Formats: sequence, C-alpha cells, structure tokens
Amino acid sequence: MAKRSEVYQELNRKWKSTCRVLLGGEVGELDDFKEWLYEHNGPRHLAPSVKSGKAVVSYDGRYSEKARWVSLDEVSFSSQARALDVNKIKDIDSILQAISEQIVYTGNIHLGNSTKIEDSTTIMDSHFVYNSESVWTSKCVAYSTHVIGECVFGGHCVSSDFLIRCNTIMSERCFETSKCELSSGIYFSHGLASCHDCMFSFNLRAKRNMIGNLQLSKEKYAELRQKLTAEMREQLMRNKRLPHVFDLFGSSKPDYAPMKAVFAGMPQKPPPKIDKTVIETAFTETARLIFGVPYKGIDRYSAWLKRNTRGFKDGKSCASGKALLRPDYSDFLRFPQSRLLDLEEAEFIGERLTLAENEADSLSLSNTPDLLSRIAYFTCEWKSGNNANNIDCPIEFNCTDCYRSIINLFSKRCAYGWWPRESEHLFGFNRTRFSAFCINTFDSNKIQRCFEVSEARSCTGCYYCHNVENVHDSMFCFNAKNLRNAIGNVELPKGKYLEIKKKVLAQLNDELARTDQISLSIFNLPDKIR
Repeated sequence: MAKRSEVYQELNRKWKSTCRVLLGGEVGELDDFKEWLYEHNGPRHLAPSVKSGKAVVSYDGRYSEKARWVSLDEVSFSSQARALDVNKIKDIDSILQAISEQIVYTGNIHLGNSTKIEDSTTIMDSHFVYNSESVWTSKCVAYSTHVIGECVFGGHCVSSDFLIRCNTIMSERCFETSKCELSSGIYFSHGLASCHDCMFSFNLRAKRNMIGNLQLSKEKYAELRQKLTAEMREQLMRNKRLPHVFDLFGSSKPDYAPMKAVFAGMPQKPPPKIDKTVIETAFTETARLIFGVPYKGIDRYSAWLKRNTRGFKDGKSCASGKALLRPDYSDFLRFPQSRLLDLEEAEFIGERLTLAENEADSLSLSNTPDLLSRIAYFTCEWKSGNNANNIDCPIEFNCTDCYRSIINLFSKRCAYGWWPRESEHLFGFNRTRFSAFCINTFDSNKIQRCFEVSEARSCTGCYYCHNVENVHDSMFCFNAKNLRNAIGNVELPKGKYLEIKKKVLAQLNDELARTDQISLSIFNLPDKIR
C-alpha cells in the first residue's frame, strides 16, 4: 500500500486521538469515514488545471461548465498581460473577446500563513487541512466546510475544538451536535447554549449533566455516558457511520400532545417593530455608488440579487402554525419539518419537556426515536447578542438592519446574502467579510464599492474580477495584484479607463432598468466568449 501524505498521516493521528477523547476509544482509519464525515458539507467543485492537469478544488458550484481552472500555486502574478487595443473596445462583448485568454479561474487557494494543506481551498492562516473548504485560523481539519477551530472532523463551526460532525460556535468536545454554542461535552443534541456534559437533549440553556433534558447527578450521568459512547463506538466500527441527531426523527410521527400542553402556557409577545426603510435607503445608496444610479425598491431586484447566493425554504411551527424561514445553512434544511419551532417556542418547550428517569436508564441508540420523540424539536433560528430591526433573518449575531440574509455576523444593512462578517451595505453576496458598499460579491475580504467579484482581497471599485488583491478601480481582471485603472490586467491612463467604464456602466444600467437584473455575472463570463 502506498505511503500516505504527511498531511493525511497527521490528520489520521488527530482523528484517532479525538475519537479517544469523545468516544473512549478508536474506531478506525480516518478515510474509512470520509463519506460520512463530508455529508452535508460543500459544495465542492473539482476540475483539471489547464496548465498541469492536476486536480483543482474550488468552493462553489456556480461557475460555468466552460470555465478554465488553475491552481493558485500555478498563478504568476508578475506575468505581463497581453496588450489591449483600447480603440477596439466598444462594449462589454468586445472586452470579453479581447481578454478571453485571461479568463481563468483559480482554486486550491491557500492564503496567509498556511501550511500542510491538501485537496482544500479558501484556506487562510491554517495548518494541516485535508479535503475541506473555507477554513480560517485553524489546525487539523478534515472533511469540513466553514471552520475556525482545531481537531474538527466533518461539519461547520466557529471557534470550536475537538468535534465530529457538529455545527457549533465557541464549543468543544462535541459529537453529532447541531446548533450549539458556548458548550462542551455535548452528544446527539440540538439547540443548546452554555451547556456542559449533555446527551440527547434539545433546546436548553445553562444546563449540566442532562440526558433527554433530564437532570442527573454527575455520577449517574458519567455512568450512562460511558454506556452510550461505548455503543456509539461499536456501531461506528461496524457500520462506519451513525445517523445525525435530526435523522433519528425523520420518519417517526410526533406525538404533539405533551408539547401542545406545555405551549398552552407560553406567554405571547407582540411582534417586534420593524422599519424596512433603513435597508431600502442602504440599497439605494449602494446602487448609486456602484452604478451611478440610485435604484429604489430592493424587492424589485430580489431575483437578481439572490441568483447566486443561498436562500430559504418555507416552514411552519408545529406549535403555533407560525410561518418560518428555513435557511440553507449547514444541516438546517434537513431538520424534520414536522418538528419545527421558532426560537422562543423551542426554548420555552425545551425547559419543560423531559424523559422520565427510568427512560433515561434504558436509553440506547436503537430506541432513541421512540423515547425522545416527545422532546425532539428543532429550530432554524439562531440568535445571540445585540440584534435590532433585522427582517426575515433567522440567524443573526450582533447585527442590525439586515433583510433576508443568512448568518449575519457583526454586520449591518445587508440583504439577500449569505454570511456577512463585520460588513455593511452588502447586497447579493456569499461569504463577504470586512467589506462595505458592494453588490454581488463572493468569497471576498476587505473590499469596497465592488460588483460581481469573487476571491477578491483588499480591493476597491472593482467590476467582474476574480482572484485579485490590492486592485483598485479596475474591470475584468483575473489573477492579478497591485493594479489601478486596469482592464484585463492592463493598466490604462485614468481618463481612458473612465471613458471605457462609462460605456460599461451605460450597458449595465440599460439592462438593469429594462429587466430588473443584469445577466452577466462573474460566474458565467466564459459562456459569453465566442
């Protein structure tokens, strides 16, 4: 058998030590569990490099099938771009034909102080990362997406360590855990906050030594934990997988009677006051900066803004019948629809529904669907910190004035997007951080006044650019650094650049005014090349 890479060997060693910590023993080799660990992660795209033929990993399935790819380590940022005959540029089509050879997308992106990265992309300041995407300031991560942490195997997490198949924030030592924060020692649970040493529990705050939402003594909890983790370890060794916590209840019909009896005593609060004019004004201001035209009525452009970002599906509370939004984040769309609650309902009910003590004693993986059915409810809402005037935003952390956006972190005035962090005035975006006044931007950081860019860093005033850094007031640039007033990686006199930009904006504004959208995106440029 061929010797495995240094990266895999180290991750395999960390996998085994993490299993010993969580399950009391090892269960096998890391790659024996790769399909199970990577479930519900991605999307991941693989393509051969046009330079070398080696595999290039990218993190987005929206790029054109005609797209050509290279690995970041094959990009020469110092290479001279082919001369551009500016006199032949009349419109966007003529630009695309002139720069067609330069439209090459980049994957295998490892930035900052990153080492020992294998089959991964969009990695920043991380070490020993294997078959993963979007990993930041982390160490020892495999088969995962959107991670800040250490020893993470399968899942999504922020500032969390020693996890297997989890979606957590600031937590550690968790196994098969969904939507948990500030917690440790959690197994097969959902919706816990500031909890420690809990198993098979739902929608609790500040609890310890709980099984099935039932308070146990420390000694009793340790005894049952040892029994249950041994069963988990045995099944993993035999089947190479375990169900997720929400999969346990996907086919079981809920008995709503206990939940409804508790819900009847829940105090009803008036809905919070909201003011959509703030986000409308922010959109108009941003459109004026990008297009020179103050477009109004954000919902008029909703189909266009959400075209290349993640969105929502409809849901309904099984307690109140209240309409819910199910966001496309992590495993949230897989929660059983017959068991959905809003956040306040979930926390009220979770505090009041428990297993009986004899049921906790008899609990095993095989009977959890039956015994836990009356307490197993899920919420697609995740809110923490100071939030105000956020409309149709089920996941928010210290945010204000956001609208129909998912995973809003320390941001304001963002709409129709997915995962803004410390940003403002963003519209139609995916994973844009530390940025402002942008429309349709993807996997980018520290950018301002940009439109249709992906993998951009420290840029301003860019249109239709990919994998650019420190590029300013430029259009249609690919795999470039340190440019200003450039088209197709060729710097122009400022006056000539502004002349061409005026033509491009006139064409974009004409289509946007007529159709409420712009058909050309950073993802489909190759489709427009003849």
